[in-house]
Amino acid sequence: MSLLQVTQAMEQLVELHEQLINVGEEKKQAIMSNNISVITQCVSKEMQLVKKVAIADEGRINGVYSFLQEKGIRSQLNLTITEITRLIFDLEEKNQLVALQTKLHDRLIQLKELNAVNKDLIEQSLTFIDYSMNLIVNQPEDHMIYHDPSKQKLDMPNRNYFDTRA
Repeated sequence: MSLLQVTQAMEQLVELHEQLINVGEEKKQAIMSNNISVITQCVSKEMQLVKKVAIADEGRINGVYSFLQEKGIRSQLNLTITEITRLIFDLEEKNQLVALQTKLHDRLIQLKELNAVNKDLIEQSLTFIDYSMNLIVNQPEDHMIYHDPSKQKLDMPNRNYFDTRA
């Protein structure tokens, strides 16, 4: 019965991570189109999903402890799914748990790659903004106004090329 709790928590974790991937894709498009309101909505959705992931993971941990107690193991160790599968003798349950573990692992890798891309896009945007701001701030106003080159006076001293001192 407690193994059912573990598998349900794992299924919920897979679903939540798929939702995080969808929100991450939406955020990626918003970053590329520079849509700040959509980015803030995505961040808000991500925070809510991360809270749900924490709750689901808590359920997984509680299920693992219940499973260990059913097996007569009085340990409070935080065992991994791989370690738990060694304690399962029903092949169907073991395969289901391994499949969920693989699926969750794949989603986590996909989410990690997506987050790395979004991080790079944000860094590029910030670099561009910083560069643009430096161009605006560090340029004197005289350089930003057009002046007729024929009416500009040269700021060179009146010296001849052959001026020498004796």
